[in-house]
Amino acid sequence: MEHSSDILLLTTKLKIPAPRKNYIVRHGLFEQLSRCRDMSIIFLSGGAGTGKTTLLSSFIHEKELKNVCWLSLDFTNTNVYTFWLYFTASVSPLLQDDGSLFNLMRTSPDTKYMENLLITLINRLWGDEEYYMVLDDVHCIHDEALIRTFEFFIESMPSNFHFFMLSREDPPVYLGPMAVSGRLLFVDGKQMQLTEEEGLAFLKDTMKLAGSEEELNQLNHFAEGWIGGLQLAAAAKAAGKYSGQLLRAGGGIASQYLTREIIDALTEKEQDFLIKTGYLSYFDADICNKLFQGFTKPEFDQMMERFMEKNLFLICLDEQNGIYRYHNILSEYLKQQFSCLPEEQKAECYRITAGAFEEKGDFEEALQEYCEAGNYKEVLRVAKAMEGRIEAWNYLDKVPIELLFQDTDLAAQCFIYNLGNLNMERCRVIYEKFKELYEDSDLFSIVDFAQIYFTNENGILPQYPALTDKQIDQVPYGPVVKAVLLIENAGALLEKMQYEEAENCIIKGIKIASGLNPFISFFAYNQLGQVYEELGRLNDSFSCYAKSKEVLKPINGLMGIETNYYFGLAGVYMRRMELQQAEDVLEQSRQLLEERHIHVDITDMTLAYHLAEMKFLRGDNDTAVSYVEGILSEYPNYSVLTLGRLLYELVCIDRLSESLSDKFLKELEAAKKYNQQPFMKLLHARILFKLGSTAEALKETEDILISSRLQHNKLRLVEAGILKIYMLSHVPVKVAVKREISNLLVEAIHYAQEDRILMPFYLDRVTLLPILKELYQKSAGSQLMSAAETAFLGETIVICGGETVKESKPEILSAREYEVLSQLSLGITNREIADKLCISQATVKTHVLSIFGKLGVSSRMLAVEKARKEGLI
Repeated sequence: MEHSSDILLLTTKLKIPAPRKNYIVRHGLFEQLSRCRDMSIIFLSGGAGTGKTTLLSSFIHEKELKNVCWLSLDFTNTNVYTFWLYFTASVSPLLQDDGSLFNLMRTSPDTKYMENLLITLINRLWGDEEYYMVLDDVHCIHDEALIRTFEFFIESMPSNFHFFMLSREDPPVYLGPMAVSGRLLFVDGKQMQLTEEEGLAFLKDTMKLAGSEEELNQLNHFAEGWIGGLQLAAAAKAAGKYSGQLLRAGGGIASQYLTREIIDALTEKEQDFLIKTGYLSYFDADICNKLFQGFTKPEFDQMMERFMEKNLFLICLDEQNGIYRYHNILSEYLKQQFSCLPEEQKAECYRITAGAFEEKGDFEEALQEYCEAGNYKEVLRVAKAMEGRIEAWNYLDKVPIELLFQDTDLAAQCFIYNLGNLNMERCRVIYEKFKELYEDSDLFSIVDFAQIYFTNENGILPQYPALTDKQIDQVPYGPVVKAVLLIENAGALLEKMQYEEAENCIIKGIKIASGLNPFISFFAYNQLGQVYEELGRLNDSFSCYAKSKEVLKPINGLMGIETNYYFGLAGVYMRRMELQQAEDVLEQSRQLLEERHIHVDITDMTLAYHLAEMKFLRGDNDTAVSYVEGILSEYPNYSVLTLGRLLYELVCIDRLSESLSDKFLKELEAAKKYNQQPFMKLLHARILFKLGSTAEALKETEDILISSRLQHNKLRLVEAGILKIYMLSHVPVKVAVKREISNLLVEAIHYAQEDRILMPFYLDRVTLLPILKELYQKSAGSQLMSAAETAFLGETIVICGGETVKESKPEILSAREYEVLSQLSLGITNREIADKLCISQATVKTHVLSIFGKLGVSSRMLAVEKARKEGLI
C-alpha cells in the first residue's frame, strides 16, 4: 500500500468491531454459527439494529476464531472496483501477501472486469487453512456487474474459504447451489431476536441500565427482542426520559424517536457534534479538532466516553487510534439533520473535513467531501496534487465541463478515463470542447487520435499528424497525459513508416509514466505490440502483450479497452496461423463485449472484422465473403480503408467486386497519407494486377520490397515478395523469371522463419504450393537454406496444402440466433430486437453478422428469404 490514504481508509473498513464489554453469550446462535467450518456461506439476515454485527463479533471473540478478515460495506465501496479493492486488501494478511496483489488491484478505476483477479485470488486461497471473511451490510450491493463477479467468485471459491454475510435484505447474489449442497447456513432476524432472558441480561449486564424489574421488563417486552430497540430505549432511559412507544423494526418512527427521546436530551454541544460529524465515513480526534476549532483529544475522548455511556449507536473501528463511525440508523438520521443546516455552514464543514482528510493523506475521502459540497475547484486542486493517479479520475468526471477545462491536463485525464471506460458520449463532449478551444494547437492532439471511436464523419478515415519531440516537450501536460500523447504519437509515426521513432516514442512514454499510473503501461505495451506486428517482429509483439497482460494481472481487463488487448493478440496469432489460439482470444473478446454490455460501433465492427478474417484463414471463403458483405451493410459510414486486410483476402480469392474495388481506389487516392503505407500499396498493386496493369503493379511491388529491406520490415518484405511471386507466376515464364521467383521465395522464407510469419503464404497457397514443394526438394542436402529455414519451409507446405477449400454449407444456428432470425423476419430494427430479447444492440449486431455468415447471405432480406427456403423459420 503505497499511499497513506490507502492504509487509513482500509483500516477503517477492515477492522473487526470490538464486541461490547459484558456481551451476552447467545448459546443457541453460537452453536449454530459453530458449524461455520462446514459451510461455504453463513448468511445473517435482519433489519437495522437486530444485532448482526454484535452477534458475530462476540462469536468470533468467544470462540477465538482464527484467520478472520472483516469488510464493512457502504455505498462508497459497492461498485466493482472499490469492492474488490477492499476485498483484496482484507484477505491479503491471510495470504501473507506483500502488497503486490493489492497494488495490482489499484490499477483500474470503476472497472467491471474482474474474473482474472478472482481466479488469482481463488487459487491463492486454496489450502489446508480455514479462512473466514465477514461482509457486513451486504444489502448495500446493488451493482449488477459486481453481483456477476461476486457470483463467479462464490461458485468457484475453495472449500476452505467461508463467508459470513450480514444483510438487512435477502441475498443480492444467487445462493441456490450452496443451499442444495447443504453448505448454506441461514440465520434470519427472527432467530436473532433476544429471548426475554437475553433481553434482560442485555439491559442489565451489557447496557448497565438501572431501573426496576417491572420497568426493565416493560422495555424488554416492547422491544420484542430487537437489540437496536433496546439500545435506543436504553439511551433514552440514560438521558432521563422514557417512552413506552419503542420503535419496531427500525421504521419511520426511528427519526422521531431519535429526535424526541435522545437528541433533544443531549447538550447543545453534543447535538452539534453529532450533526456535524454524522455525514463523515469515519472521524477521529484530529478531524474533530479542526472541525470544532481546538477540540482537544482529551475532550474528544470524553465525548466518545459520554456517547458510549448514553448508549448511542457509535462503533469503534480502531480502538488504538481512536477512529469511530456511527451505526447506520444514527448515521442516516444525522445526515438528514446535517442536510437541514444552512448551505454556508454545510460548505464550511465540508471544506474543513476535506482539508483534514488531505492532511492525513486520504485524498480520496477529501475528493468525496469536495464533490459532496460541489466544490469542484478543490476537486481539481486535489486531483492535480495526485499527479495523474488513477484513483482521482472518477471524481474528475463529476466536474462540470467548463470548470474542468480550467486545467487542460486534468481535462485530458478525464478524457482518457472515459475513453478507457468506452463512455463515448462523455468523450464526445470533452472532444468537442477541446476542438472548440484548441483545434489549432498541439493540445488538441491528446483527443484527436481517439475520434474514430465516436465519430465517422462521411466514412473518412481520420488522419493525424505526428508531433516532433520539441512539440511534445513544450505541450503543457503533466507526465501521465504526456505519456499518453507520446504513445499515440507513435501511431502517427507508424503510419508514416517511421518505425524506430514510433518505438522510441512509446518507450519514452513508458519511462515518463513509470510508477504513476499502470493504465499507461498497459496502453503502451499494447501499442508497442502493434508496432512490432507491423514490422513482422511477432515474437517481440507477443512479449509486449505478455507485459500488457502482466499489468492487467490479475484484473480481467483495464476498463473497456481490454478489447484492444484481445484484438491485438488475435491479430498476431493469425499472422502465425495459430488459429485455435486466435479463436480462443476472439471468443474471450466476444464474451467481454456481451457480458459487459459494451456497444460501441468500432469494437463491434472490429470483432466482426476478425471473425471474417478467421473464416478466410479456415478456408471457408463463402462464409467469409458473407461476413464482409454484412460488415459493409451494418457499418456503411466507415471507410473501406479500415477493411484493408479483408479486401486483400477477397482479392486473393478473386472475390473482390468491381464496385468495392473502385471504392477502395477512390478513397485511397483521396487519403494521401494512407496511400503511401506499405500494406495499402500492396493492396493497390494487387488490384492493379487484377485490372491488367501488370507493369505498374510490378513496379509498385518492387518499390515496397526495396523500402521494406531498408526499413527492416520483415512482414511487408515477405508479403511483397509473395505478391511478386504471384504476379511473375501469371506472366509468360522465362528462365530469368523462374530464377527470380526462386530467389524471392528463399528471401521470404528467410525473413518469415524466425517469427513464423505464415499468413501471407497461406493466402496465396494455390500459386505457392508447387513452387514451395520444388524449393523443398532443391534444398535437401544443399546449402540453399539453413536447417531452421528448411524446417519452416516444410511447415509452410503443410499449412498451404493441408487446408482444403470446402464448399460452404449453412451451419446450424444457435438457439439465440434462431430467436434473432425470427425477429428479423418481422422487419424490426436492432433496437427493437434488443428490447424484445433483453440483450444489447451490440449483441444483436454480432448475431446478425453470424447469421449472415452461416446462411451465406449479405442482408436481412436475403437471410429471411433463405431461412424460409431452408425451413428455419
